[in-house]
Amino acid sequence: MDGHVATPQLTAGPPAARSRPRVVDLFRAALFLGTIGFGGGLSVLANIQAYVVTKKRWLTDREFTNTVTVAQMLPGGASANALAYIGLRFAGWRGALAAYVAFVLPGLAAVLVLAWAYVRFGTTPNLATLLGGFNAAVVGIIASITLKMVRTSVSRLWQMGVAALALLFSAVGNAPPGEIVLVAIAAGLAVDLGTKRARLASVRRRRKTDLEPPVALPEEGQPLEAAGKPPTPLSSPWPAAVFSVLAAARITGVDADLLQMGLTFFRTGLGAYGGGFAIVPHLKSVIDTRGWLTDRQFADAVAIGKLTPGPVLLLATFIGYLRHQLVGALVATASIFAAPFLLVVLAGSTLDRLRSRRFVRAGLRGLTPAVLGLMAAAAIALGDQLAGESEIGIAVAVALTLSRFPLNPALMLLVGGIARLCLRMVGL
Repeated sequence: MDGHVATPQLTAGPPAARSRPRVVDLFRAALFLGTIGFGGGLSVLANIQAYVVTKKRWLTDREFTNTVTVAQMLPGGASANALAYIGLRFAGWRGALAAYVAFVLPGLAAVLVLAWAYVRFGTTPNLATLLGGFNAAVVGIIASITLKMVRTSVSRLWQMGVAALALLFSAVGNAPPGEIVLVAIAAGLAVDLGTKRARLASVRRRRKTDLEPPVALPEEGQPLEAAGKPPTPLSSPWPAAVFSVLAAARITGVDADLLQMGLTFFRTGLGAYGGGFAIVPHLKSVIDTRGWLTDRQFADAVAIGKLTPGPVLLLATFIGYLRHQLVGALVATASIFAAPFLLVVLAGSTLDRLRSRRFVRAGLRGLTPAVLGLMAAAAIALGDQLAGESEIGIAVAVALTLSRFPLNPALMLLVGGIARLCLRMVGL
């Protein structure tokens, strides 16, 4: 709501008989994938594809491509959404919940350990220096993703205008990501369906890949494909569960600050299109307004969210721990992932049926440049916290390296931290 824009090459699925996973199988698979899910974006989606298509044969290549497409249409991490949708397909909402929770668990445990260490040792010079290198590397990672999106995903003048406006309203106007996304989708619909209706009618009669670049988001796995047979929509108890939780909070008098934090992260999750980095500017503005963290603590939260396996949205876990220890971490985590998960369960099947429709593609063409603008705003917001030429140099070096070579971003985080320690030892 973390990514690349290159398209992975999916291998042909084996013709052998396919198996149907149980809820426990989905939980184990997602737990394993969450444990090795460093780097985010394509690296995690490639791991999922290798596991569910090649190893377990739960899905065909085409079905996995369709799954990733649906995952991209919703806020939150594409990898977590994809696993939840796979669980929904085979075992209903219980399978979706098992896969989603299991994927997030390893990263949640890692962030909790790091948050505890941060609270206890975070003021020591060496750790502060190491985190400064991580922060610089994160800025470089976001910048590299943004540059790749500019080259591969934004090819039209009006899309560049949407990206520029998204950057302006996010960085200067502190507009919520959800509002920016809705306006951008409306722009895509207006341009593609209004002013270019005649051209689109002609495009429908040709191969899409011959005329238009694929619609790409930071965590995409494949361009949009033609629709296949969707899973059957399933009922869910979640509306009643949400109402019960809110009623219990009101009756028991839950700490007002804790409840406010939960609602804040729930709204943040609703606007987390393109992964966790896209919500950084707005979340930072909200946290600054409420005085929850210092600028440096927030930058450290983003760096730790990227360093650990799983979605970057786990930065909420770190922030929650700093505010209210373990209870705050659990509330923040559940809140920021609740909206993406509920949307997968409630809207996933519908989106599967609609994903190849022209109006959906038109909306995504507006969404893509908006995410680009939000990513650029995130790089600016975090870049303001860099201390001195050393950290700026690390950020630039990481951005240039990842723009040229397909390296794992988690590896570049470690390199950035070590480089900052080395520079400190020589007095820089």
